[in-house]
Amino acid sequence: MTPLRITTASRLHFGLLGWGPHASRQFGGVGLMVERPGLELTAAPADAFQAEGLLADRVASILDRIHEKADSDLFPKPARIEVVSAPGEHSGLGVGTQLSLAVAALLLRLSGVAEPSVEALARLSERGRRSGVGLHGFLHGGLVVDGGHKVADAVPPLVSRMTFPPEWSVLIVRPPGPKGRHGAAEAAAFAELPPCPERVTERLCRLVLLDLLSAVAERDLPAFGAAVGELQHRVGTAFASAQGGVYATPESETLVDDFGRLGLVGGGQSSWGPSLYAFGAISADERRAVAEWLVDRRGLDRSEILWTRAQNHGASITPL
Repeated sequence: MTPLRITTASRLHFGLLGWGPHASRQFGGVGLMVERPGLELTAAPADAFQAEGLLADRVASILDRIHEKADSDLFPKPARIEVVSAPGEHSGLGVGTQLSLAVAALLLRLSGVAEPSVEALARLSERGRRSGVGLHGFLHGGLVVDGGHKVADAVPPLVSRMTFPPEWSVLIVRPPGPKGRHGAAEAAAFAELPPCPERVTERLCRLVLLDLLSAVAERDLPAFGAAVGELQHRVGTAFASAQGGVYATPESETLVDDFGRLGLVGGGQSSWGPSLYAFGAISADERRAVAEWLVDRRGLDRSEILWTRAQNHGASITPL
């Protein structure tokens, strides 16, 4: 088989929509796939599963897990996987999900499965158990809404996928601070999280359907920003007991306020953070000016400030 390369996007998660024993569907959520910082992996047939390059230990554990879950109908052949580029883990950009899905997709393609089902990818990668945004975003790109779980460990359905306006620039800032919750710590946080009140879930769903999605359909950036901003504040308030406030750190809250003063909209924190985001339809000179202000006035490292745009297509696999 020909060696392969896969590239996939990073994921911004705007927020979950509902959780708790009263909820008929657990979690649900909305988020956006962005071009950078993306991931690039290569795969080549081998005599045994091998992991090389960045995040090699993480890839090795993914390969072990996939090998254990494979069955007679879906048994990936051994391969050498190398991570060529990837952002740092546990920063709120969905790296773990995209990495696991990319490895699974490469192995399946090398084994002759060109278009695996979302269920097959979810099962092999063990992703999509809580939020389906990264899973569906991997396959389709764009702005994604998932409908949450009706049954535990089921794949949350994709209820909306929209092309995000390419003319809207996306600012990503990764401020100094602790890594976002993950693994056992994340599971413990959710276990202790108070149920989301039904009235809050109702408001969040209304915000997504009637405000956020409609604003994207009409290319109305201020309305989109207002919807994301309110969504972030309400979800952050619901998670305050787990992360110590509406945002992961007081510094993050200051930066989100700064984004508004700099003429951007929709500022917020992706998942558990620490990555922050905001949106603007501004020129290259204006984007540079925003970055310089954040460096000069907030002391941020320039390498932690990134301008990108939405990725409106799914992961791409090509011959190496």
